[in-house]
Amino acid sequence: MKRIVLLLVLFGISMCALYAQASPAATTPPAGFRNVQAFVAEEAIVIELKALIPASDEFREKTDTYQRAGKYNFSFDMESLKENSDTLLNKWLKESK
Repeated sequence: MKRIVLLLVLFGISMCALYAQASPAATTPPAGFRNVQAFVAEEAIVIELKALIPASDEFREKTDTYQRAGKYNFSFDMESLKENSDTLLNKWLKESK
């Protein structure tokens, strides 16, 4: 009895495998792509490296690019220092919570 059931199961599996091989693919290609063997791009992309090279005819000396340090006049009084330190301390305490 076990042999008969096993043979029927194997026969059913083999029939399913044959049916799956014989049936065409479920998805059909889009209408414009039937019988297409390969895709060839019509345009070639050209990258011109000359456009990416910086201009060598313009030369700037190092002194032209240097920015001189400015003179700053800082004046602090004790009241403004206390107010700034209080606000910074309060912000720090709120962030640390």
